Amino acid sequence: MNSDLLAGELGEGHMETVEKSLGRAPKPPEQECTNRIERVRRFLSDAQFDALLVFGSAGSLPEPARYLAGYVHVFPTASSFLLIPVAGDPLLLIDQGWHLDEARSMSWIQDIRVFPNANRRWLYDEMRTVLHGALRERGLERARIAIVESELPVVYWRALREAAPAAMFEEGKLIWERIVATPSEYDQAMVRRTAQIADLGHAAAVEAADAGVPEFEVCFAAYRAMASLGAEFLHGSGFSTHVNIGSFSQAISNVRPFLFTSRRLEPGQMFWFDLTCSWAGYYNDCCRTIAIGEPTPERRRIFDICLEMYETMLQAVRPGVPGGEIWTRGYEVAERARLADKINHVYLGHTTGIATSVRPVIARGEIVEIQPNSFVNIEPGIFLPGVGSASIESMLWVGESETEVINQFSVELHVK
Repeated sequence: MNSDLLAGELGEGHMETVEKSLGRAPKPPEQECTNRIERVRRFLSDAQFDALLVFGSAGSLPEPARYLAGYVHVFPTASSFLLIPVAGDPLLLIDQGWHLDEARSMSWIQDIRVFPNANRRWLYDEMRTVLHGALRERGLERARIAIVESELPVVYWRALREAAPAAMFEEGKLIWERIVATPSEYDQAMVRRTAQIADLGHAAAVEAADAGVPEFEVCFAAYRAMASLGAEFLHGSGFSTHVNIGSFSQAISNVRPFLFTSRRLEPGQMFWFDLTCSWAGYYNDCCRTIAIGEPTPERRRIFDICLEMYETMLQAVRPGVPGGEIWTRGYEVAERARLADKINHVYLGHTTGIATSVRPVIARGEIVEIQPNSFVNIEPGIFLPGVGSASIESMLWVGESETEVINQFSVELHVK
């Protein structure tokens, strides 16, 4: 892949950059915004819910508010409630009153209000009153409401139940997962562009990697390449562009607490390089393997088995197949090689694109089936502390009749 040519094709997105510099997230086309709300309403009606209520914050669950309302939380502890009734206008509540004008500029939700942050205990009664008024205005005091939340504080739960004691608040994650698994044509185009930016980030990392180069320099090279094309680095959000290098990792996973250090790469190392690119509210998660110098036969075997897992799982991905079955195909390859206890212990893939990761995931026992016309990742990895590690991760488009690999940067072992 010619990275210079790719960078030229993508350009810098001038208008998008201007919007972001003003503190606003660029909006999708008007029809796309309308269609997102209508899609939610169809899914709610199918499940016999009266409304969807999403609690979000930058630190725990920012994606639904961004996708369904165009709102980006301004810092980690900022939070929001998004209410989408089957009948009636949506309502966005944010707890940062000073950010109200910016919220109205970036969101397509017409009714945006401020609610008191209930972590300030003296404002609890006022918050409960605001929630009660919002539900009453939409006729939802006795409604069946699907709620999507990741880390809703207990005090918020209490306020909701007291605001509408006759309402039924039920698990709504399946609604959000269904949204992620049914991307629009606009979503598909945006996810593909995000993958192109991620590929350029990987190319930059491989180019920078060499003996004596600190880990952070490799990672900064990827950051620079992606930043130049508009990758998003959100304030305190885990759902943001980031890279993770495993040259010294002793963990059995391509996830660890520290993304990179000042440790210098050493001849003979073989390791994974994991990258998540966030762009325009979309995501691409991918991983490649780098060797500093020609790997030993033992390290080459680790990579070859990982590649065999990847190719076997790729052949298994199709609509209607449970995530657990795809996991089993990869696991069997590692088991035959007597490395089953050294594979990635998080999972071997996940549904992605509109969100970083939702079900169905590629994990032992996952019964949820892969949906047609959705984006899915596969990410087999093998980790032998003290020897070497390999991981290959790509985004796939699961069509009605065929599966397409979206990331185009080579899955080969990149030897420097």
